[in-house]
Amino acid sequence: MYNKNKNEQEKCEDCGGAMKMADARKGELECESCGLTIEAKDVFDTNEGKTTFGGDSATHEAVRNDCDINERMGTGGSFMDTRNLSAKGRKQWNHLRKVNRSTVRIKHPLADAVRKKIKQMYGTYAMQAAEPFVKMMCKPLKGNLEQERQALTDKSLKKRLGMPKQSICRKKEEVRGCNTEQNVALMAMAAVEVAGEFGLLSKMDRRSGMEQDNISRQQLISAKRALLNHYKARITMGWEASPVRKKPGQLREDGVEQAVNHTHDMLSDVLTEDQHLEANYETEALLALLSEGTDKALTMNTEVRMAVCVAFYATLVRMGIQAGMADRLGAVFGLTGSGIRSRYEAFVAMEASGEQDFNGAFLDGEMTCLELLATLHPAHTLIQRAGLASLWNSQESASS
Repeated sequence: MYNKNKNEQEKCEDCGGAMKMADARKGELECESCGLTIEAKDVFDTNEGKTTFGGDSATHEAVRNDCDINERMGTGGSFMDTRNLSAKGRKQWNHLRKVNRSTVRIKHPLADAVRKKIKQMYGTYAMQAAEPFVKMMCKPLKGNLEQERQALTDKSLKKRLGMPKQSICRKKEEVRGCNTEQNVALMAMAAVEVAGEFGLLSKMDRRSGMEQDNISRQQLISAKRALLNHYKARITMGWEASPVRKKPGQLREDGVEQAVNHTHDMLSDVLTEDQHLEANYETEALLALLSEGTDKALTMNTEVRMAVCVAFYATLVRMGIQAGMADRLGAVFGLTGSGIRSRYEAFVAMEASGEQDFNGAFLDGEMTCLELLATLHPAHTLIQRAGLASLWNSQESASS
């Protein structure tokens, strides 16, 4: 039997003559010279256990395993005759035959890239809040919606209902991004900005992202306008419900919660577990003294992320571990360490002089913020939510 891979031929063990296939079904070779019959080595029984009365195998099937075995694995060796196809048809068939249909493909890779960029720049919370705008910006309209759009006679509305991605990426050079990475960053910032416009997110500081990806103000405003117009057009068509705008207190609460979570992620990498726990309770108490997270916050005129950074910095100063932490806090939100320190010093000076009352949050006294909160507001909701009441009781019993 001739083997293509080995490039040699079976020889008779008795006389050395050439062997030929006598019965392919049974897998028997016969010597052309002496007539010796032997079993082929490249054949195996596909139905083991099925034997006749005499012990011989009931069924035999010759299976080639010497070449091209990978193309036959998992299949019965189906074959399509392409002789009757045109040259173009054969070319297309050969291309499709080579496609690996088991590979999982991302349906909308650009949308996935925009989500990852938002998570990298603003965190998981922002990515989840901006998800509806990422979808409508990067994914085409479904069949029935596209049919409604094509049937419109209002050209302006029809244009605004087009996919915003096309408008953002195909504008003139000074407005669109110079490459794919910049377009992704542009769309990520636009989605977050629009989410902030409708109260799904607290408004983000755009300056750090613009500097990082070299995005101009004109580019960002143009991308934001394209997405905003598309969203309003969908509302006009009745495809989207009008957004419920959050109240200032709710927006402040969301901003505080997001900023606190991002700060804790950073502190968990630089503080010990005990230090992190102490900083957590003390900062929560300080924020409660300031009524942060409400529309009556004593630091309402201060941007929410700056207020949270100052609160954490004040706690670290009380703990005596503030060295280098202002810069670390600022890096989380694109702020400067000097800005956080100067704002903290301003709050301390204002409360010390009596110009502003922060409920003792920035006074350097004997009582901690946790003790002040438990004394001034024993039934404060923050105590119940953060478990500060049990912590205060345990500390009080230990000191007594």
